[in-house]
Amino acid sequence: MRPGIRLRLTRAWLKLRLALATSPLFRSFYRARRFALLAPHIDLADPSIAADIAAGQVVLGGRSLLCGDRSPFHVAPPSEGFVRALYGFGWLAHCDASPLPEVRAHARKLVRDFLKMPENRRSVFAAHPAVVARRVIAWVPHSGLLAEGEDRAGYERLLDQLARDGAILAVYARRSDLGVGRLQAAVGLAFHALELDRVRKAIPSAEQSLDLALAALVAPDGATHDRDCGTVALIAADLVAMLALYRARQIAPPPAITSTLSDMIAFLRLLQHPDGGLTLMNGGGRIPRDLAGEIIRSRRGPAVLLTSAVETGFERLENAHAVLIADAGNPPRRSCAGRAGASALAFEFSSRADRIITSCGMPPGADAGIARAYRSAAAHSSVLVDGDGLGTLYDVATVTGETETRLKPLPGAVAPLRARSEPGETLPLGHRGFIDTHGYALERQLTLIDAFAGLIGRDRFDALTGEAPNRVVPLAFHLTPRLVPVRLGRADAIILRLPEGKPGYDQFLFEASGYQILVEESRVFEAGSPNNRSHCLVIEAEIAGSTEIGWRILPYMPEFT
Repeated sequence: MRPGIRLRLTRAWLKLRLALATSPLFRSFYRARRFALLAPHIDLADPSIAADIAAGQVVLGGRSLLCGDRSPFHVAPPSEGFVRALYGFGWLAHCDASPLPEVRAHARKLVRDFLKMPENRRSVFAAHPAVVARRVIAWVPHSGLLAEGEDRAGYERLLDQLARDGAILAVYARRSDLGVGRLQAAVGLAFHALELDRVRKAIPSAEQSLDLALAALVAPDGATHDRDCGTVALIAADLVAMLALYRARQIAPPPAITSTLSDMIAFLRLLQHPDGGLTLMNGGGRIPRDLAGEIIRSRRGPAVLLTSAVETGFERLENAHAVLIADAGNPPRRSCAGRAGASALAFEFSSRADRIITSCGMPPGADAGIARAYRSAAAHSSVLVDGDGLGTLYDVATVTGETETRLKPLPGAVAPLRARSEPGETLPLGHRGFIDTHGYALERQLTLIDAFAGLIGRDRFDALTGEAPNRVVPLAFHLTPRLVPVRLGRADAIILRLPEGKPGYDQFLFEASGYQILVEESRVFEAGSPNNRSHCLVIEAEIAGSTEIGWRILPYMPEFT
């Protein structure tokens, strides 16, 4: 059977399953009599955002919509991300944090606008797995706000919509072709069962779906199979709140939930810089530093110190002076590759005071074209050959009817074997993905210096196909926005200054002996950071046969220069 026909049949079957699940008969199995618990949450809330929403200026998904007296549900949205955030109702946290009666009343009015909309008038994204899950998870913690002064008819409409959403999540939570969307749906279904007053078997049924989804989509190292750090953080935040629900119900949670949360927190600690934020590779920039800190601090008992995520392919070197986080290049699963970046052999480097080398992250509200650019290899501190990275992005139609941009990584990542050398600990990364296309195997060695906040790098290109042709190799090093590059009198060295930096950590020397260092404009995006204008250092070398390029980052002191 041809793939196109198979996809159409699968879509038709899913549509039929959803229609059956949301019919009055089957929806009744997910109908609750009332809200059972006021669930906790660790969302970051800002009452000023709620005031803006009440005034008619809605900022969601990185985009702004000025709707005045009209409901944002009845105004053309500025982007797909805006629609997903609007129908996910995460903005209710801001409204619930506001003490102003008019702001709280406006939030209830918007929810009523949504409930009164015919289903065929809603956005197609309103029924997508992640959006439905976010809506369920958002409504119940803020049920006190939604039910405040509500009449019986409005309360019944709210419970009826939750019954429909629960039926949808039950279908999605069992589908293996949704990627991480299946896990998001299973988490939402578990919240639905725990927070609402439903039949007794609802909780065991939801637990079974969640156990299966966790086993299928979370690696033993704690990362989700999409390799998206932001997904891991958001799922972990949900599991933290879920465990609080179990305690409130005085029910023992399934062991899979507690063990998976511990693994996820250990994985997030591996990706955490000394400033508290996560690496900006693969979605980490979507998570504010405060939220990352709250998730990691939620772990009870001794902290797990993970330095290598073997299955997912992230590595960490750390000493008293600096931290290095690197991507060994393990590929994501094909069905989960819709958010992964082409970050193979990329790294980020921080002193104990500030980040120095980073990745570009992702602009908030980026449309498909811009998101593709920031997921490419060029947006990471990595290696390219003739402009090509170790992965390409391609569009594919999915079972839910949307077009998804997936990463197709080149195979050939080499498992790192750490070693000790005189300067410090060395992390060797290797990849053979360019052999067929360009004739070269890559080896990147990163050595974290023990004596001070410094890093020594060595990038080796080995010609393995006889006489490999000449190639142009750009090595990119994206700088944190706080760094100011200042040229020296020679082309192979740059001073990196940190205004207002800690003495001894406020100036660094980037040096690549024998190679010209170019300074280009760049952008670095991290949630909550107001400044994104930055620079990128580029070493552009022409290689012929086996070639080695050495570079280093050292504190700018005369005895080391």
